[in-house]
Amino acid sequence: MSLKADDQYADLRNGFEKYWLSTLRPFLQKKEDLRKKFVARFFMLTFISVFLLPFAFKGLQLLLEQTSSPNVQGFVSSGFYILIAILVFVVQTPYQAYKKTVKNDAMNCFISYFDDFKYEQEIGLNIHEMEESHIFPSADRYLADDCFKGSYQGVGLRITEQILKRIRKTGKGYHEYTIFQGIAIQLDMNKDFIGQTIVLKDAGFLNRFKGFKGFQRISLEDPHFEKLFEVYGTNQTEARFLLTPVFMERIVKLKDLYKGKSIQLSFFDNKLMLAINTKKNMFEPCAFFRTNINKARIDTVFEQFLTIFSIVDILKLSQK
Repeated sequence: MSLKADDQYADLRNGFEKYWLSTLRPFLQKKEDLRKKFVARFFMLTFISVFLLPFAFKGLQLLLEQTSSPNVQGFVSSGFYILIAILVFVVQTPYQAYKKTVKNDAMNCFISYFDDFKYEQEIGLNIHEMEESHIFPSADRYLADDCFKGSYQGVGLRITEQILKRIRKTGKGYHEYTIFQGIAIQLDMNKDFIGQTIVLKDAGFLNRFKGFKGFQRISLEDPHFEKLFEVYGTNQTEARFLLTPVFMERIVKLKDLYKGKSIQLSFFDNKLMLAINTKKNMFEPCAFFRTNINKARIDTVFEQFLTIFSIVDILKLSQK
């Protein structure tokens, strides 16, 4: 990392301290009363639902005892599950309202500190590009939560919390399960790649059976990096040019910071895409059941952004 970049991060941190005191903290304080109202409504609806459920169950049991029709019995039996689904939906409404108002406003206030950035909900990355990257598993459903879009040092960035699900038919119907949950990052680079380079978590012989047509295994001179990752590419020279010792060191640090089970990368076309697999809910400067005024949580999200910015600086992605 250059001294110029270190000075820039120091300026960003110092500026953010002032922004926290002058803008973000007062804003979150104003939203705190509204958050408490949503939480109180949540507990009230939960209490009512728990109170009504035994009576509803007893009523359905009486209906079952009074009828011998298989069709009616089937309808009454399914009615209990429908009732539970309705109650769950009702109980969740305060959280959904909080997410659309308090959280949305708080995230917009937080991200406003960074120039040229905006916050969006439930807008994920391009599905075709995710498949083309070879670092995400093929999925039937692509879901997204928090998304940030903007630019740093002239490099376009899109950061999103992504969930990929696969649907399989079973003897009892269809089963949906999660195959990826974490952070997806796309950086638009001012570089045209000759080929494609992918960095995968070390999976031993398993990676060799993934069928990367046209890719070769690439050996690097960093033993620590080699223990954590495996590199495949369509152009050996370009792959080694991209994966400098400084860059490999930053990827290891990025993996530790995000506390992810794995982090994978793909250089292709004119972009760099990262997949960080983690069940931890990231980019959360505020919470539903806890006070919004938590500087430690705010600082964690801030440092997550700086780490992403550091990738741009280390690779000099803004240069040809």
